[in-house]
Amino acid sequence: MNHYDVVIVGAGIGGLTCGARLSALGYKVGVFDQHYLPGGYATNFQRKGYTFDAALHGVGALGQGQGFYQILQASGVMQYIQPLPKEHPYSIRWKGEKFDIPQDAGAYLALLQRRFPEEKEGIARLFDAIRRLSAEMKFLNDPGIAGWIKALGFWAKCPTLVQWSKLTTAQVIERYVKSAEFMSFFTVLWPYYGLPPQRLSALYFFIPWLGYHFEGTYYIQGGAQALSDALVYVIEQNGGKVHLRQEVTEILIHEKKARGIRTQKGLEFTADWVVSNASPEHTLGPLIHHHPRAEKYRKRLVEHEIGPSLTQLYIGLSCPPEELGIVEEDLLLAEETDHQADYDNAIQGKYAAANLGLTNYNKMDPALNRSDRGVLAVTLIDDIGNWPERGEAYTRKKQEVTDILLQRLESSYPGIKERIALLELGTPRTMERYTKNPRGAVYGFAQTVNQSGIKRTPRKTPFAGLSLVGAWTQPGGGFQGAATSGFLEAQRIHKQLQLRKNRG
Repeated sequence: MNHYDVVIVGAGIGGLTCGARLSALGYKVGVFDQHYLPGGYATNFQRKGYTFDAALHGVGALGQGQGFYQILQASGVMQYIQPLPKEHPYSIRWKGEKFDIPQDAGAYLALLQRRFPEEKEGIARLFDAIRRLSAEMKFLNDPGIAGWIKALGFWAKCPTLVQWSKLTTAQVIERYVKSAEFMSFFTVLWPYYGLPPQRLSALYFFIPWLGYHFEGTYYIQGGAQALSDALVYVIEQNGGKVHLRQEVTEILIHEKKARGIRTQKGLEFTADWVVSNASPEHTLGPLIHHHPRAEKYRKRLVEHEIGPSLTQLYIGLSCPPEELGIVEEDLLLAEETDHQADYDNAIQGKYAAANLGLTNYNKMDPALNRSDRGVLAVTLIDDIGNWPERGEAYTRKKQEVTDILLQRLESSYPGIKERIALLELGTPRTMERYTKNPRGAVYGFAQTVNQSGIKRTPRKTPFAGLSLVGAWTQPGGGFQGAATSGFLEAQRIHKQLQLRKNRG
């Protein structure tokens, strides 16, 4: 019988975490995805003996008892993955110097005060405010405190969170430190969140910051695919099934309620609840055929700003990266220190000028590839409008951009071009093709103040028994954000299904 308790459309991290948590709670879950690999952006791929991680650079709070750890533990997967602590959250090449950013908040404070002695007191006050935010987040995330107590105490217990939820990252920092150079140096990691500090919601900068500097930054042994595979394993060990190469073409609606799905192969599966890890636009558009409620919902989506995409150059070396002087895990090559100008360069397709991120997977996980080889990824923000659709023009553009990026690497690491054994360029068109995310977005909707926190797209939809999870929804993008959305929605679905059972 083609029936599941819960059917999930899309095997991204949001959908898989939702499925794993529900499976751990005793539900039979079916997950359906168009791709031949589970994970969405959280995948690895192989080329000629090299293993590449498609997206993961690092994630916070994977230490025992920490936030992300607790989510994965409750979802039954923590015993199947091995977090690898990073030496540094990231490193910066800045105005001719290299800085390894410390994990420890106190050490980072000392580095910043040495670098900007004229702002010493303001930096200290900023860090005090960040610590207050950390205490407020611990209150909200404490499983030992009842939800009603958190709700009653929210406004009194969380004043920093309330204030910062209304501000951009730049507006928060300017309350404490006036130096424009400090602003640029301190927020150099903005590409991880998709917008420069003048537009990026403070919550989406500072909450991950807490994970990096108060809890530690981690990679996962075996890459992002190891996490996705562990989530799949939990689902299937609990009687569920992850169906790959099974694209969902319709969510079945009956009397304003989701009843199941239909696949491209014409198969139908019924369910007590349907969860979509696809974008809201795709879910309430092509997947629900001409329903007035869906049309009304989609009209509101037109007002939402979609976040940027990425271009990534995956490089297989014939030697270990350290032979070329590449010894960092994640290095940001900040040639342009004005972040708004850098964002503009990237969005306008100025590949010779936009800042680059360089990830050294050998350093983060020496077992991912052979020790006599190197695997690197060069990453930059991009917009799909810079790329022709598939064809000769697209192929030419890929070669042009690859040549530009290689020449820039050669200027920093002479001799690297001679040691390259394999190249693969992923563009916004690639991202769109594999995920069906509009414009190849990797962070979902742009993480602005007006699209963050409680203003971000709710996981509820206009249809009973239909939920949204993933980067597009609350709380937001990134591995931890997408997983959190799936976990929280699984908790809500469990309560709703229990209520139905008790009533029925």
